[in-house]
Amino acid sequence: MSQLDLNILSLTRREGQELAEPSGLLIASQPRRPARGRQTDRLILHLAIAGSAPLTDEQQTKLLANLAQTFYKTSGSVTAAQKAAAEALNQYLLDRNQRAASTGRQGIGLLGIIAVRNDRLYLALCGPVHAFHITAAGANHIQDLGAVGRGLGLSRTPPISYYQADLKPGDTLVFSSAPPPGWTASTLGGLYTQGLENLRRSLLNQAGSALDAFLLQTQPGSGKIFLLRPKTGPTVAYVQPRKESGASPSEDALSVGIPAATLAQSGQQDSGAPIKQPAADPLPYPPAAPVQPDIEPGTADGGASLPATALPKERPARRTPGRDGLSRISLAVSGALARAGLGMRNFALRMLPGEAVSTLPSSVMIIVAVVVPLVVVTIAAVVYFQRGRTGQYQAYYAQAVQAAGYARTQSDPILRAEAWQTVINYVEQAESYQQNTDTRALRGEANQAFDQLNMVTRLIYQPALTTKLPESTKISRMVATEGDLYLLNLEGGNVIRTLSTGSGYEVDPTFQCAAGTPAGQSSAPIDIAMASKTNEFSATVLSLDVNGNLLHCIPGQPPVFTPLAAPTKGWGTPQALTVDLGHLYVLDSGKNTVWIYWNSTYTQPPEEFFVADFPMQSVIDLVVDKTDLYLLHEDGHTTLCTYSDLSVSPSRCTDPLPYIDSRPGREGQPMAIQPPFTQLVTTQPPDPSLYYLQSQEQALYRFSLRVLTYYGQFRPQDDPSSGVSAPRGPATAFAISPDTRTAFLAEGNEVYYAVLR
Repeated sequence: MSQLDLNILSLTRREGQELAEPSGLLIASQPRRPARGRQTDRLILHLAIAGSAPLTDEQQTKLLANLAQTFYKTSGSVTAAQKAAAEALNQYLLDRNQRAASTGRQGIGLLGIIAVRNDRLYLALCGPVHAFHITAAGANHIQDLGAVGRGLGLSRTPPISYYQADLKPGDTLVFSSAPPPGWTASTLGGLYTQGLENLRRSLLNQAGSALDAFLLQTQPGSGKIFLLRPKTGPTVAYVQPRKESGASPSEDALSVGIPAATLAQSGQQDSGAPIKQPAADPLPYPPAAPVQPDIEPGTADGGASLPATALPKERPARRTPGRDGLSRISLAVSGALARAGLGMRNFALRMLPGEAVSTLPSSVMIIVAVVVPLVVVTIAAVVYFQRGRTGQYQAYYAQAVQAAGYARTQSDPILRAEAWQTVINYVEQAESYQQNTDTRALRGEANQAFDQLNMVTRLIYQPALTTKLPESTKISRMVATEGDLYLLNLEGGNVIRTLSTGSGYEVDPTFQCAAGTPAGQSSAPIDIAMASKTNEFSATVLSLDVNGNLLHCIPGQPPVFTPLAAPTKGWGTPQALTVDLGHLYVLDSGKNTVWIYWNSTYTQPPEEFFVADFPMQSVIDLVVDKTDLYLLHEDGHTTLCTYSDLSVSPSRCTDPLPYIDSRPGREGQPMAIQPPFTQLVTTQPPDPSLYYLQSQEQALYRFSLRVLTYYGQFRPQDDPSSGVSAPRGPATAFAISPDTRTAFLAEGNEVYYAVLR
């Protein structure tokens, strides 16, 4: 359980007056039955609405309550839950803006989603929102440099940037949708040792008469959240609350606050005014409970409910900027048709004799009323596509050129990398309207500079297979040997062997390694691994099924069915396997452990890797290097466990094992990875490393063993000279050749390879 308390303090100021509570803030409490993986998550939401269509305080409160419910009802990783909440709000605001398109009013959502799990911070920012993470090492300014002018409610795809870091006692997170210019990483870095009172004074002294912000500071405790309320007015003082059982000790005398749930249950602030937080259920940490709004779905006036139809169940079709613009034009067509009918009649009355109008057939009047507005809308659309798109392109390209000039002058590598990322973002936006030699040249320069600063190597992938596999094939795992490449077809329940030739890899039609071979003795394989070279069957690859059975697959021969001796505790859910130094390791998430078959002795019950229980439910992959076991979790972090058979010094684990950055300007700092990794493999000398797959980006990350120091990453690149295009969709599997000279990447039923440089 978490051992850090979270103290939250308002930094909100209106017309020079300081407010006791931040606006748009919700400290959420868990529902009684949260989704799997949400049980230990603490959630804080902050919402601001920019633009000409704001929400009332009541609407914002109800919206935030619904977003908290969406978060806690979404299973999987923390980032998946954050994304679900952001998509729900984006869909609601987009629908609201489209309904109000004819009025020219729109509301843009600026959302911050702060989640804390086991003293690890997960931050998701939507729009031009800023956060400063102040630690002993300094301050880290967290923002999406490409989010200027963006936010939720403007397009089908919400802009989201992620940040992760471990929290230590005394760490501070300062959050604002519009921070003062004086708040920078350099100016805030020196505030780490200050208490809450001095910290608040320092931050407010650098702000003007208007400020919408709050700070969150950690301190040792039992995992509770405290909302600290200063007295409003020119001075900063805190009210000493009565003693509450379980209250967290304060860092200094003036920063004592009241636990959020205590205030919610009492219904009063110290000043006697009713508080806005609703009642909360007793929890291990007591935040304020979200409100469940009672509003009918489909509210037409922009009410704050999130109806079931607004919550994303399927990913909506992607819309281009041009289509978004045209849709906004078409929103007013229905009203324009009605107005045009009346206008045409008035026009006819003025231009024609009265009796002529009266003799016009009603059908003619209807046709005129319909056709003329359609002609007007068509002309407007043509003008938009010809002139509007050109203007948008010119605006974004000019911003990209200006940002590139700024990037070239930066000597600090971190600022230079951020600046070049801004250039890339602007170029992408410009190319959504027009692509030419200017944008391609600027994108090339930006990509080259950004890659160099982030230690990215671009690979030119070539199709690996000489014949295309059936469309129904879905490659979920790959194993590379000296001359062969084995593919696990998850949909077909079989393993495909391909042989290296001078022109690529050819499928071996005689290779047998599938469910039902021998008939009725095995189910579909779920994972494969390279067999030990000394195995008694001369097999090249092993496959594992969900019942704990192995197939030794042998080129030119039928496979050998090998049932594994069941563990003394029985099988749970065998999920993955790996082989190292002749020992077989099986990941069993159902039994919360890893089983070891020493020397691949399958007739004896396996030994358990762990002496004590270790949470394995979120583990999705594993590799072993001698006595070290690496476990990859669904949220992308890695656990390192070292085996020991000594009772006085049992196997121990480091969880999480941080990724250590080595990029210029970031040396030695923890490295946040988003999107999360999905698979990993280990390579042996002369190049011992851990390779991770980032599926969505088709990227391969390389880290050192044990310490996980970042060595660099490999990403695909088009080859214009040969016309070869890089893989486009999410990668479903990868492999590294034993000599570490070749990388293989699978995308559904396609396999690509590239030479590592």
